[in-house]
Amino acid sequence: MDFVGVEEIQPYENLYRYKIFKYDDIIEIGKNENYICDLKFIKLDINPIYKGKEIEESIGYAIVENINKNIDISLNKIEEKIKKFIIREIPLINLDERSINVIFSLNK
Repeated sequence: MDFVGVEEIQPYENLYRYKIFKYDDIIEIGKNENYICDLKFIKLDINPIYKGKEIEESIGYAIVENINKNIDISLNKIEEKIKKFIIREIPLINLDERSINVIFSLNK
């Protein structure tokens, strides 16, 4: 099972927001059993001053919120699939999975 996302357009650079759903042949946005979570991804680029000083790549933070309590997926599996989703779907992101930190929100 892969994840698909519906992007929420916003005006900020290096911030991406998605509603994440379980992939199905037909994606029904209002269908709660396919909803997984909300995702915010923030990419932090290296300050040019520090390039060449053993800091070689950017890092990113994926904030996972509003996880559907009715899904039968472990947090480790969600983390793995969120990283793959980010690498596959977010434009101009050239990050390794190790450079993506996933944070699960405690609210809601």
